[in-house]
Amino acid sequence: MRQGFTRPFSPQGRASMLPPMPWRFAADQMLVHFRADPDVLDSYLPPPMTPNPDRRGDAFLWTPNLNVHPVDEEVNATIKNPHRTHYNVCVIAIPGLFNGEPRLISAFQWTDRDWLVVLSWVIGTCAKQVEFRDNGTHPMFARIDSNRTGGLGSQVSRTLSRNGEQLMYISCTPEENIEAADMSFFTSTMPLLSERHIPNFNVPPTGKPLVHDITQMLLTDSAGQNFRRGPATLEFNALADNEELGSLQPTEVLGGYRWETSWIMPGIKVVHDYLAEG
Repeated sequence: MRQGFTRPFSPQGRASMLPPMPWRFAADQMLVHFRADPDVLDSYLPPPMTPNPDRRGDAFLWTPNLNVHPVDEEVNATIKNPHRTHYNVCVIAIPGLFNGEPRLISAFQWTDRDWLVVLSWVIGTCAKQVEFRDNGTHPMFARIDSNRTGGLGSQVSRTLSRNGEQLMYISCTPEENIEAADMSFFTSTMPLLSERHIPNFNVPPTGKPLVHDITQMLLTDSAGQNFRRGPATLEFNALADNEELGSLQPTEVLGGYRWETSWIMPGIKVVHDYLAEG
């Protein structure tokens, strides 16, 4: 008898790429709020989403370092390899209106774990695998006269590279503490929406994808702390192979944000099914 939550199935179920949800998450978060060509950004909104007239030209990039483990302690006890307990991700999301309400749709995502690539395609965020590099901070830098302590005034920078090419450079230098309410311009548009599309490889083709819908992440018991704000930098490699980042090049960077957050993710729900339209 074969067991498992995802393929590959195996006699004891330990070979599955993903353990079953719900999962617990905790993350160090970095967000860059920027502006780009509004017509380009609007083109990433899948129907029935429409442009938000109050947010046209706005975009968000966030890139957390996450720790994660299943809620099911029996499953969690079988996860020994640290690579299965944490990952990095980078998301570019576009504001729009969904059923008249301000929401964010995931346009691009990258990660550094193969199992997260699989998860992302199953739930709709559709990540590609990349390599992350950070400049690094540490509180002990303070005693040797360095400002890279991780506190206010300490720059945090990150690069993403794929197929031997750097895709982007991101940095943020928090300069002031802020309250959770100061993040409402971003948090009020959550939970994140994603367009899920799994093509049909049948021969002869049926004319329809296997799956095409819009999903919404389900999050419970979410909280954040230690919110900070400061100037940020965001630069895309317009010539990177197998990407299309040049048209998203920021015309203005409005600010950078750092905070810590945690939540439980039970799964997703489908909020729009294109195949049901006939």
